[in-house]
Amino acid sequence: MKTQDRDMTADVAAAYEQHFGRAPELTTYAPGRVNLLGEHTDYNGGYVLPMPLKGLGVSIAVGRGPAPGVVEAYSDTFNASETRKITDGKEGRWSDYVLGCLKAVAQEEIAETGLRVTLITTLPMGAGLSSSAALEVASIRAASELFGKPISPVEIAVKARAVENGFVGMPCGIMDQFASSVGTPGNALFLNTRTLDYQPAHLPDGHSFVIVHSGVSHQLTEDGYATRVAECNAACEALGVEMLSDLGPGDLDRLSGIPGLLARRTRHVITDNQRVLDGLDALKAEDMILFGELMNASHASQRDDYEITVPETDALVEAALKAGAIGARQTGGGFGGSIVVLVPDTAVETVGQALVDSFSKARVLAVT
Repeated sequence: MKTQDRDMTADVAAAYEQHFGRAPELTTYAPGRVNLLGEHTDYNGGYVLPMPLKGLGVSIAVGRGPAPGVVEAYSDTFNASETRKITDGKEGRWSDYVLGCLKAVAQEEIAETGLRVTLITTLPMGAGLSSSAALEVASIRAASELFGKPISPVEIAVKARAVENGFVGMPCGIMDQFASSVGTPGNALFLNTRTLDYQPAHLPDGHSFVIVHSGVSHQLTEDGYATRVAECNAACEALGVEMLSDLGPGDLDRLSGIPGLLARRTRHVITDNQRVLDGLDALKAEDMILFGELMNASHASQRDDYEITVPETDALVEAALKAGAIGARQTGGGFGGSIVVLVPDTAVETVGQALVDSFSKARVLAVT
């Protein structure tokens, strides 16, 4: 089993017992993530540099019952229950994420025994920290362990993404699920999303990443995210490539031959892809000044070329830099959510407090 937050798994076991009147058979945990560089590059087959988070994640408790084919799901965090059949399709409910994962791993077994599920989360919904991916990874782990069907961490990520794409209907890449399943909380993870080759990326001492929620929640299953995916597909067709990751900085001059909107989307993917590679080199060289500059450039690219930031995240990034941050950018799918801020350890409190004092809806979620 992957590293768990022991307090969360104890809490979810207690919640399961209180709700269902019996102890669970097992518990699992999966962390959320913050993405340091490489936004919207994953579904384009590019590079990403996420970091699983310590203490922010989803924990699940499961046990067989109550009846063949019946799934009783309870969220202790939101005090909400939903009862589904394992044969159900998508219904636009939060339990879709759990149900889709259970179907992908153990539909036949659950058709015979049923399943009770309780979950708790410390990830704010809509914060851009991959609450859905953590829920998927934890659900797949729970089903695979309960029914004795071992799955590797990489396979878990692949299955989780397939559930989100095919069952939930969100055309995301694999970064979130991969970071949650394969990564180690507190350490960055470099991933080639096309080949699934990956390597850990050590974070130098003396600096921290502060994650700040803007207070503007996003809903990625709305049109904005899917529209960007469609625009990237159209750009591929216009440029005659299979995926935008086929292109590099040397291809930027080709963008003058396609419509301006598609050119901007493509320029973001090309340049953010390169920023991930440059950022990995910067981490290896312990050059956090350069890493911060790459973060700043990535935010500008998200704002101007990919157009997925909002005024609140733009203002937070600007304020963080004025308060002493080395780098700052919107993180996650966009259209709201959180920013990630790189600061010297000596400035963590100053920068965090400055943002909270200046923005009434902002709150610091984590420092790592």
